[in-house]
Amino acid sequence: MAYGKVLAVLTGDITDQGVLAQGADMVRSVRGKLFAVYVIEVDRNMPVDAEVGSATEKGEQILVGAETSVQLPRGDFEAQLLQARELGSAVVNEAANREVDAIVIGTSCPSDYGYFSLGEQIPYVLEHARCLVVLWREAPNRFEQRHTRRRVRGRQLNGGFSHV
Repeated sequence: MAYGKVLAVLTGDITDQGVLAQGADMVRSVRGKLFAVYVIEVDRNMPVDAEVGSATEKGEQILVGAETSVQLPRGDFEAQLLQARELGSAVVNEAANREVDAIVIGTSCPSDYGYFSLGEQIPYVLEHARCLVVLWREAPNRFEQRHTRRRVRGRQLNGGFSHV
């Protein structure tokens, strides 16, 4: 399917290339516009517009890399650095302000205490966005797959663990 405006959320991890490629594919056939954003999350003990040098440098490098790797005509791609308290609300607000048709956001098989978790920000985007949300999940590498299989085999139905 083709969309006129798509917001690609870049985070600096391995999902960025997939997120960009998916977003570009969604706008390419209709010469739509792909907006890429990198969100710097600012701690609550600092002003939201505070200078955060190293984080800004990292974000700018990620956006420059995105500009060089995305395969769209120059006018069909725009990259922007945002500063906010939380990524989720910044993405939802940016999508609403730009009136995008879809958001593409990625995750790289995160775990919380050994169990799969999307964290707090992705569920926030899924719940509050007023447009299509595409979740790009990278396949876990072989090392992670081996350890996940061992944990799953070792878990009993009652929640305890058996020795394997």
